[in-house]
Amino acid sequence: MSKTISFVQSRRYVITIILALIAIGIEYFYTICETACSYLKGDVFGIELQYIGIGYMAAIILLAILKKDTLLLILLSAGVGIEVYLVGFQIWHNTYCSYCLAFGGVLMLQFFVNLNWKKKKLIALCMIFALILFSFVFKGTATPVYAEEMPLSTFGSGKVVVRLYTDYFCPPCKKMEPSIEPVIIDLIKNNIITFTFIDTPFYRASSLYARYFLYGLNEKKSLERALTIRNALIEASDQKIDKAEKLEAYLNSKEIKIKPYDTRPTFELFGKLLKADKINATPSCVIEKDGKKETFVGGVDIINALQRLKK
Repeated sequence: MSKTISFVQSRRYVITIILALIAIGIEYFYTICETACSYLKGDVFGIELQYIGIGYMAAIILLAILKKDTLLLILLSAGVGIEVYLVGFQIWHNTYCSYCLAFGGVLMLQFFVNLNWKKKKLIALCMIFALILFSFVFKGTATPVYAEEMPLSTFGSGKVVVRLYTDYFCPPCKKMEPSIEPVIIDLIKNNIITFTFIDTPFYRASSLYARYFLYGLNEKKSLERALTIRNALIEASDQKIDKAEKLEAYLNSKEIKIKPYDTRPTFELFGKLLKADKINATPSCVIEKDGKKETFVGGVDIINALQRLKK
């Protein structure tokens, strides 16, 4: 055991740098992930945590190269204090991010590799100070927060209540859309379901798209029009349109008229439904039938669940 400790200590700078590169890789894969869209997010002064994490690890690498033991220990101790807060935040909201937890695990390994118990007072002070300071500057959410209450996006009057949570920038949602449309149309036409589209703003421009979807329905509400608007918005997201004037111009080119209104009450209602349904990924679908509520995640499971309602 003592040999292992001595080996790690003698190579702690190299190990620290390797672990930092792994942590940066974790943050990179989080940034480009296209599987399911988690709603656990946060920022400090408008800078998203993944970018702060990358910058933090870059600083760790620099200090390890320069062999600045005390500064390295201070930064790692502060990082542990922040991770304690972030893990507590996830436990409090009962919503967990595998990338965040993996990053935290790597950070803990770096901390123990560079641990010096002779400086335990400095370590404790840095942890406590960082935890308290971070609690003041961190702005986090476990469900999407809309910037801007009954929704226009509800159709049908069937006994089964269905809520579909999607995001225009979510690849799995885009892939599901063509297959789910005929199923929804059939269920509403046969008066089986009361259906609500709920746009979930995971990406930076998602709330803008959600607002313009409602603007379009406010001009004229129909299921056919809702599907037309959604398809146009998906196409716009593929073109990475992220400005209101450009998005409006794109909808005009598709002959989709809009009628702006105060969407804040609708978004507030959507926020309450997100919490009540415990939605943390897209696409998700909640089906309420005979007093029971079930949640389905992923295109295949959602379509199969809706298909079963026909029987």
